[in-house]
Amino acid sequence: MPKLEKGHPQADMTTGHPAKRIFFFALPMLLGNIFQQLYNMVDSIVVGNFVGPEALGAVGGTFPIAFVAIAVANGLGMGCSVVTSQYLGAGDRGAVRVSVTTALFFNLAVAVVLSAAGMLFARPVLQLMNTPAATIGMATDYLFIYFAGLAPMFLYNAVSGAFRALGDSKTPLYYLILASFLNVVLDLLLVIGSGMGVAGVAVATVLSQVVCALLALGHILRRLRQYSVPGQSRAPDMAMLKTIVRLAVPATAQELSVSISSILFQSVINKLGPMLVSGYTAANKIQSIAFVVNMNLGLAVSTFVAQNMGAGKVERVKKGFRCGCVMALAATLCTFALLQLLGPHLIGLFVDAGSAPQVITGGTYHLTHVAFVLFIEAIMLVAEGLLKGAGDMRLLLVCTTAGMALQTAAVFVLVGRIGFAAVWVSMGIGCLVEMTISLWRYFQGGWKNKAITRAAAESRRETSPTK
Repeated sequence: MPKLEKGHPQADMTTGHPAKRIFFFALPMLLGNIFQQLYNMVDSIVVGNFVGPEALGAVGGTFPIAFVAIAVANGLGMGCSVVTSQYLGAGDRGAVRVSVTTALFFNLAVAVVLSAAGMLFARPVLQLMNTPAATIGMATDYLFIYFAGLAPMFLYNAVSGAFRALGDSKTPLYYLILASFLNVVLDLLLVIGSGMGVAGVAVATVLSQVVCALLALGHILRRLRQYSVPGQSRAPDMAMLKTIVRLAVPATAQELSVSISSILFQSVINKLGPMLVSGYTAANKIQSIAFVVNMNLGLAVSTFVAQNMGAGKVERVKKGFRCGCVMALAATLCTFALLQLLGPHLIGLFVDAGSAPQVITGGTYHLTHVAFVLFIEAIMLVAEGLLKGAGDMRLLLVCTTAGMALQTAAVFVLVGRIGFAAVWVSMGIGCLVEMTISLWRYFQGGWKNKAITRAAAESRRETSPTK
């Protein structure tokens, strides 16, 4: 693997003990995502306490729509990251640089199109989701501002993915911490100080992302100088773009299947009344923190797998997968205990128990029951991380689509029979289906033949002009 100059951290996942490599690579990502989830929680806490429970429901009700943008960004980022990681594992410095620059331009182009669509269709989609009349105006304002600021989010996500693909999970942590503090300060100034309400939360989020995206972009461009190859073009490359698209499209479709399911899911929850909607919103914020623990282990496994697939070390990939599963289950056991012990107190952070007891009761019920699903979700995320790193995106798409389809069907069927309980039960069904399919693929072994490095390199040599 290429060596960088002193001061540029890089994790070589192709050597050393797999558990140690995965753990220490995942740790900065986990800390960064916890900061991100905490500032998202601050958004909700500020809105719930200083604007009102209806405003909290309005912000929570926008998440499935906002998640469409997040899903596209994550899918594009995953496809780009796998390509870069596999080239890094194969030791192709020039291809590493070109893959990152191509990915940055690609992400920005998609962001511009999605931003326009989001601002145009936000309110009609909210109406289709049965958003309560009391909250739809606030939710529309929030989404318009959110989608207007989509480009910096996509840019930051692409840059963070590039750092991780290069084996550096610490640098994105620093920018996430900065974004978190900026967001909290701006929340306090705009929502409490200026009385902007829900719109203030959206503006705070966008402004913090703009600052961090620009700083991170300058950083990655300086880092890429270490991957320059004399005589090779630094411009985005069409052959590389085709390689990225081949992985990014199914990865994005996989993420979109999750977001579409979330929209349908939220439409069912919205029919249960504004207090249960707010309770679910609060519980979902806390559940998201629990989720990111195993999500980041899955991302670390993905980078581990991609580098080792590029280096041709399939047996090492298997060992890393087993280590990832053990760590995910251990982390979930700790999370489960905390949710069971502190459930009501955690929900109580979002609203005053005296003025909104139904929010506390509903949120606590969901949180303590969905905690059981986290064990299934832990193995699912690690197994899907392996498929992503190997480049087995089409199977991953099938896996996720099947899980989300059954989860969505289950909540529609069960809500009339068991009420609010249908939410966590259907989540368990979806996770179980995804876990089963991804584990089947692991043992079946089809993922072993999905590495793109050699074929992509040959394609670039055939189509690129001679320098």
